[in-house]
Parts: sequence; C-alpha cells; structure tokens
Amino acid sequence: MPQHSQLSSETIITPTRRLSRYRYYRYAKEQLNAGYQAWESPDCLPWSAWCQRTFDQLQLLHGTHLRILSDTQLQWQWQRIVLDSGFGQQLLQPAATASQAAKSYTLCKEWRIEIFPDTVYLTEDAEAFKQWASAYEKSKASRQWIETASLADYITAHLDAIIDSLGVIVFQGFDYFTAQQQALIRELNERGAEVSIKQDNDSEARVSVYRANDKRQEIHAAAIWARQCLEQNPDMKIGVISPRLQQQRSELIRLFGEVFTPEQMLYPHNQRNACWSITLGDVFSHYPLIDTAMNILALGQRTVSINRLSQLLHSVHVGGAETELAQRAQFDALLRQCGEKEPELSMLYRLMEHYCKEHQQCDGFIQLLKDVKRNFSNHAHKQSLRQWAIIFSECLVRFGWPGARPLDSVEYQTVKRWQEMLEEFSRIDTEEERYGFSIAYRQLQRLVGETRFQPETEETPVEIAGIAGSAGMQFDAVWMLDMQHEDWPPPPVNNPFIPKQRQLEAGMPTASARHQLDHARKLTKALIHSASEVVFSYAVREGDRERQPSPLIKAYTTAHQQVDTLAIDSPILSIHSSAELEIFTDIAAPAVDADAVIKGGSALLKDQSLCPFRAFAKHRLHATTLASMDIGLDAAARGLLAHLALQELWQRLGDHQTLLHYRSENELDKLIDSVVNEAIKQQGSSQLHTFTSRFKELEQQRLTSLLEQWLVIEEARSPFRVHATEQWQSIKFEGMQLHLRLDRIDELADGRCVIIDYKTGQVNHRRAWDIKYPIDPQLPLYAITHEQDIAAVVFASLRPGKLGFIGETDTEGQLPDVQPDTKFPLSERLQQWKSTLGRLSREFQQGRAVVEPLALETACRYCDLHAMCRVFERKESAGGHRLAETQNE
Repeated sequence: MPQHSQLSSETIITPTRRLSRYRYYRYAKEQLNAGYQAWESPDCLPWSAWCQRTFDQLQLLHGTHLRILSDTQLQWQWQRIVLDSGFGQQLLQPAATASQAAKSYTLCKEWRIEIFPDTVYLTEDAEAFKQWASAYEKSKASRQWIETASLADYITAHLDAIIDSLGVIVFQGFDYFTAQQQALIRELNERGAEVSIKQDNDSEARVSVYRANDKRQEIHAAAIWARQCLEQNPDMKIGVISPRLQQQRSELIRLFGEVFTPEQMLYPHNQRNACWSITLGDVFSHYPLIDTAMNILALGQRTVSINRLSQLLHSVHVGGAETELAQRAQFDALLRQCGEKEPELSMLYRLMEHYCKEHQQCDGFIQLLKDVKRNFSNHAHKQSLRQWAIIFSECLVRFGWPGARPLDSVEYQTVKRWQEMLEEFSRIDTEEERYGFSIAYRQLQRLVGETRFQPETEETPVEIAGIAGSAGMQFDAVWMLDMQHEDWPPPPVNNPFIPKQRQLEAGMPTASARHQLDHARKLTKALIHSASEVVFSYAVREGDRERQPSPLIKAYTTAHQQVDTLAIDSPILSIHSSAELEIFTDIAAPAVDADAVIKGGSALLKDQSLCPFRAFAKHRLHATTLASMDIGLDAAARGLLAHLALQELWQRLGDHQTLLHYRSENELDKLIDSVVNEAIKQQGSSQLHTFTSRFKELEQQRLTSLLEQWLVIEEARSPFRVHATEQWQSIKFEGMQLHLRLDRIDELADGRCVIIDYKTGQVNHRRAWDIKYPIDPQLPLYAITHEQDIAAVVFASLRPGKLGFIGETDTEGQLPDVQPDTKFPLSERLQQWKSTLGRLSREFQQGRAVVEPLALETACRYCDLHAMCRVFERKESAGGHRLAETQNE
C-alpha cells in the first residue's frame, strides 16, 4: 500500500474560503480512496489570501513598508472623512453612509473605475463620493497605506520581481472575473506564467422542477429530498443552493432541523448536526454569548434599558447565574413594576435596599453591577480604542463572563472569535486618538453587528450554500431554491455613488438587467453540469403575491418530469399522528384549607366571576406575567396620577363647604396647581427619565384641566364631608380575609355615606355590577360589609367628555344625574350583591376552576394566562352561554 502521495507545484485560487476548504476536503478524500496514509496538502487558497501572500512576498523583496488597512480600519477612515466633510452634518446615518462609500471605493478598485473624470455627469451623491475618495487617497498616500482592494493592482505592477516563483496558477470555481482580476491574468500570460482557468463542468444532469405552494413548502420539500437522497446513498454530496440565503437563513435552519434532527424539539441545546450544515454564519451579535457581553458593556452608560437588565438577570453567561437563579427572576419582575424604561443603576440599588423582600434579594448581581461601574469610573473619561478594548475585557471578567459552566464547542469558538474581534477593534484607529465611552461602545457595537460568524464544523454530506462559487463545488445532487421570475435572474442593483454609465462600461454584473441575465444564464448552465441530478424549485405564492417560474427554467417545467418529495411526512408530523390522546375532564382544584391565607381582595371575586380558572391560577398558583414596558405612561399609570391628585386635593379641602369657600375666594386654581404638582412630584420620583420637564408640563396641563372640570360637578352636590380617601380596610367575608382599598367615602348631612370609585376609562355600571356575574365587584363588596347606612354607590367617571357620577342611589337629588331605580331599589341591590358575591366566594373556596370565561371579548382580552388555559385551542369556546344567560335576564 502506498504510504505517501506527491503533489504537483500548482497553486489553486478560488473565489471563496468555503470553496478552498471544499478543495482540501475533496483532495483528502481522493488520497484516502487511493490508499495513501499521508500526503502533502495542496496549495489552495481563496483570492484574497493569495493576494495577501503575494503582496507580503513583494514587500520582503522590495523592503517597502506599506501598511495594509483591514476592512474595519478602512471603514473607520471613511467614517472620519465623511463626518469631517461638508456633507457629514446633513446625514442621518453617517456610519452607514461611510460603510456604503467604502464598499463603493472597493468596487471602483475591483472594476478599475476612475473616480471620476470631469466629463462624467455626477449626481449629488456621486459628487460627495468623489470628494471623500480624494480625501481618502491623499491620507492614504501620506501615511503609506494600502487597502485589500488595491493589492491586486500592486501585484500586477510588480509581477516581474516574482514571476519566476509563482509556478502554475489555476483559477477554479470563479463565476466571473472582475476587471482587476482580468488585468492580472493578462499580465501573467504576457510574462509567460502558466495560467489555467477551470470549471469542473464534465457531466450533464438529470433536471427536475418542483412547484411549491409557498416558501415554507418549498424549503421543507428540499429538506425531505436531501434526506431521501442521503438514505439511498450515504456517500452522496448534496447541495441546497439559495440565491436568498441571507434572508432565509433562519427558516432554512428551522425546517432542515425539523427533518434531519427532530429530537432538537425536545433537546434544543443539542446542536449536533452530523448530516447537514449551512455555510452562511449568523450575525455575530445574535449569538447569546456576544449579546450578553454587549449588554454587560452597556452598563458603562448613565442609564441602561430595562430589556438589557432583564437579559442579564436571566443570562447563564454571567457570574452567580445558577446560585441566584430564582432571586434574579423575582427581582426582574419587581424591576418591571417600577415603570422606568431606562433606569439608572442607583435606582436598582435603592430597590434592593428598601423594597426587595427576602426571595427577591440578589446581592451577588448587584455586586457585579457595582464592580463593573467602579471599573469604568476608575479610568479616564477618554481613552484610545486600544485602551478601551482592555477596559472592556476587564469589565467582562468582573461580571463573570462567559459564565461558570463549561463551554461547548460553538461557545468556545465564539469566545475565541470575540477575543480576536476585540484585538481587531483595538487596531481600528491608526492615530491612537482618545474617545469617550459612547463612541467606543458604538464602534464595537457596529463591528459585532456587521460581522457574520460561522463556527467550524466537520464536513457534512448536505450543505446549504449561497450562489457564489456553488457551481465549482461538484455535488452529486443539487437543489436550487427560489427559481421564480422575480428572483432569478436577480434584478439589477445600482450603486448610488458610482455613475450608472461607468458601471455599465466597466461590465459590472449587477449594473444592468442584461448583465444579470447573462450571468444568471451562465450560472444555471454551470449548475446543470456540476451534478448528476439537479432540482429547480419555485413557490407560486409568497404572501399575497402570485409567482411564476424563472424564464431560465421554463424549458424544464414541460420537458422534464416534476419531482415528487411529498411521499414522506416530516418526522414531526409522524410523531403527532402516532400519538394516542387521552381525554379527561379536570375542572376541580383542591378545596382551600381552612387556615390558608388567600390574598387578592375584590380582584379574587372579580376573577372568579370572569373565569373560575383565572381566579385559581392567579390567586392560588400566583401565575402572572412580567409587566410590559413602554415609552411614557400607560393608561393605568395615568389613572394612578389622577388618583394621587384627587387624594391630595380632598385631604386639603375636606368637605363641600371648604370647596365653595375656595371658589368664592378665587383660591381654587392655586390649590389645583399645587396638588397636581405634588402628585406629579410623588409619582415622578421613581420615574425620573419619564418625567422630563416637558412631560411634566404636559401632565400638569392635563390634570389641571381635568380637576377644574370635575370640581364644577362636585360643587353642584348637596353638602358632604370626605370621610376617607385611598383607605385600606380588611374585611371578613364568607370565611375569607380580604383587603380592600376604597378611593373615597363621603359622609352626608344625614349621617349616611356615599362610596365612590374613580374611573379614568370607560364605565358601564350595569355591566360592572351585574346581578349574577359582576366584573367589578369592589364597590358592591365594600357596600355589603360596610357598617354605616349606604346612600349611594357610584363610579366617578373622569373620562374627558364624559365626566360625572354613574351608579346606584336610594334618594333623588343626592348626586348630579344619578337617579334611584324604582324597579330595583338600592336595598334590593345590596341583598342581590351579597348573594352573588357569597356564591362566588364559596365556589372559589370549594376549588371550582373550570375554564369558562364569561365572554372571550370581556374575560380574555386582557388576560395573560392563555398559555395555561389554552382557551383559544378548544374546539368550542366555553362561556358564551353565561353571557347570554345574563343578557336574557
């Protein structure tokens, strides 16, 4: 058996790193099949790496000291030039504009486009680009820089020095050559170098076409087809090619995972994909480790968004994640109740010290925050990017990143790539100037947001790839997605900074529809010759749009048989169809123990009335959702602000007579301003960044207007004294201890009382106090347990345009526009409420927990327990009969 294989002295140049790796893999497989145990690796590398190596060789020969700018450094230089130019202040996104300009400059180099002769008409964008390019080239010449895009031109100009050492050069797998590459190949040929251009197109494929109903079905069919091919022949090399790989990456991963590795539904952390892989990496910032790292570094800002803090509290990649898991989750829930979207870290410290209960204490996390904040404070406000990279690394270490548990292979590679990226970040600025935290953090954020990362994996038999270089991969079978007329050939893409005529003259493939058609036709033909079986597929519908097959595959839709891949169901469907369902009715919870402490007040009876399961889940299982955060104040917070203002107002006024006195003395406006200001100050103390000066001014105007209009209604009442405002009271009802908080209780001249509940939203007292199923039983519950005689039970509607009292009274003229109900007097209402609320209380204590909402639009609209009760998954929604029952009566 041969022991060692000899290799020819040729250099293979490919367009992509992926194709170079494939060539290494294919060569190794050939040597193993030939029986060799050892062999010399071929000299195969991508175009960019060959240019770099050859340039380094020339540098050594000439003794020059040109400095190659990395892509990141190039972007940084262009960003500075754009910002310093006269156009910089006019741009909404200067960094994005600089990135596009840098790419345009690279295109001009690759296609040898002069920037720009005076005879060429320039748009405003092109004129700006010409000025930026001129400034960049002056800076480049003075500092002896050279960017990657100019390496090929430098090599072409100095070929004589190295022509004898190049050997045989083979260009393999190129879909097209840029003008720069064409010039180099011409120079190599003219100087006698041995150059060849290869495309491994030596077979004629069996072509089929698959017509899918939609995009999901198309990708799913491709996955099943690939699995079928692999089951028939495990040694096959299968390619699934997508011209829209970047847009469809997530859907491809999900559907191929369902078909090839359905066990990941149960074990999502098991990322073993021995059969298939995708060549395009995800955006680096999307990896959990990197997202956590950026969230930690964001603590260097004065304020941090609640979402970042929440992610850190739940992340396993920070210190103490396992030991404080439950406490951090509880603290996150408490933090969201504060209503501040971007709190300062000092607010977190106050919460921990003054408001956290024992099960919410996460001292370890707070200490991590303090350590990182101290680390930032110990350094000067402005640093070089190199120093910022060191500070960032220190902060991550202090915060316990990347966590205590062992890293898997993907996480290990992710951390290694992060360290390389920090090193790259530290070298961005060649001038070593000093910058504040915000600039440094934004640059790092841009870097991780624009970088794609694909962890290295073993070679797999099924490979999902983009179109570039795919024709040179030599698959055994290929499935080509997205062969609809709108996507293949792809539409022309014009660069806004390069005049259209210059793009056409240079022959850029994306410049015109004709160029795109020629290029797509060439690639289609190459794919047909690159495998023994090729399937083209397209979706007839995407969203609400009808799609037609590409004209480049229309010939195959009639001449060749349609492929059928739907004979096999997906593994997931097979699992579901094989399941034997056991159905049983479970509507009764254990009865409440006699000594159990149940919290909830009137909300408990409200939930029992709306849906028994809701009451059981919220008040016995304590199920709830995290509070959602939004900019400004939500309806509940705005209502609370009105409550605070009215509470302060009546604590100062006290009674009806004092109100009239303030009005007669023209002192009422001053009093209203004072109480509104106090209410805003009280609520704003915990939401400093929400209650800005302008926001407080607007809220002052809103509440002042509301109180002025409301007091006109209060003045029209008969004499009263405010007995209590925002008063907590504990009552014993049907064996349960309930806590109630009443907005206000007024005492009339005859000693009877009026119970008032403020409402800033829509009010319907008949529906709220329904005889059988009340949806707001707070006032009825208080009324039936109150010791004094009740004259009225009312809502005070504070809704603009609908101000007034709404409710029940037993005497005409007690309250404006509230009349006694002669059919159902208040005394009868009290007895009915007592019976209804008693029944609801007993049902709750007995464990009645059936999923039976009063009505979906009433009980379920604002409920956050749908994942538990799954009411919308039931064939027949329960509860409609209860509402109909009520309405019939």
